[in-house]
Amino acid sequence: MMPGLDGVQLCQHMRARVDAPYTYFIVLTALGDTEHRLAAIQAGADDYVAKPFSIEDIEARLVAAERVTVVHRRQEALLRMTRRFAAEADPVRLVDELLHEAIDLVHGSAGVVTRWDEERTLLVPVAATAPVLSTLRFRLGEGASGRAAESRRPVLLSRVQDGMLDPVLHEAGLNAAVAVPLLHEARLVGTLSVGSSADAFSREDAELLELLASTAAAALLALEHARLDGVLLAARTAQHELNNQLAVARGYAELLVGSPELPAHLHEIAEEVMTAADDAAGIVRQLRNISSIHEQRWNAPGDTTIDLPRSQPRRRGAA
Repeated sequence: MMPGLDGVQLCQHMRARVDAPYTYFIVLTALGDTEHRLAAIQAGADDYVAKPFSIEDIEARLVAAERVTVVHRRQEALLRMTRRFAAEADPVRLVDELLHEAIDLVHGSAGVVTRWDEERTLLVPVAATAPVLSTLRFRLGEGASGRAAESRRPVLLSRVQDGMLDPVLHEAGLNAAVAVPLLHEARLVGTLSVGSSADAFSREDAELLELLASTAAAALLALEHARLDGVLLAARTAQHELNNQLAVARGYAELLVGSPELPAHLHEIAEEVMTAADDAAGIVRQLRNISSIHEQRWNAPGDTTIDLPRSQPRRRGAA
């Protein structure tokens, strides 16, 4: 019954602001009849308290309000990160944002993001907030990260598990860890792990990080595919020019090889040039037939090479 703008109208006004953080709304009023209670709930109120009331009753309702608000704030943070991932063009910055946002979301103390090295069957850190975490290498089943990668699901780990002291948490000075796999279309990309020097993590924390990790994995692979598609396009564009130059070099070398006036030592050199041109032309043909590129490393700037033998050839008849 506020003048100018009553409680129900205020609630409607707040709910109409789609860009604002979620506000838990309790209507506290002397109008305790069913009609006014229904109007408040329909306007978007979370709770309705009729006068007279007790302070203890309000305190109990605020405990529930805090739980609901935390859930909404986490969902808002997740949506915000999803938008940032979609707009990010640098995989290094994306991984860094993923790690720091994950730590903030679950109130952690440290964290590490690993990539899955399929050839060495290791999880290799690509971002970490503590030096000790950046030097670790995890095999499947080792530590929180290795367990999450092996089981393909979230893992909660305590410093003392089944009477045994976890060496990674002990060395990092952490009491608990939560780890989730980075998966995309059943492919293991890596893991995200957050540690805490205080409280243990909950199942809700694990589920939240799992959602964040799945979004980040999709964004990382999208960036990888876009970059490799660019490399592929550049290779095909250069293929025509390379073929022309190689054809010229081989033609001159062939003329020299067939010349009876060419000295013997130069004849051998001309044959080597012709053989080298043929080998180079074979590599160019292989580049032309590639439809997808395989790399030996993921998200390691300066340490990435194209593996031509393992890159997939284009199907016959494909454009």
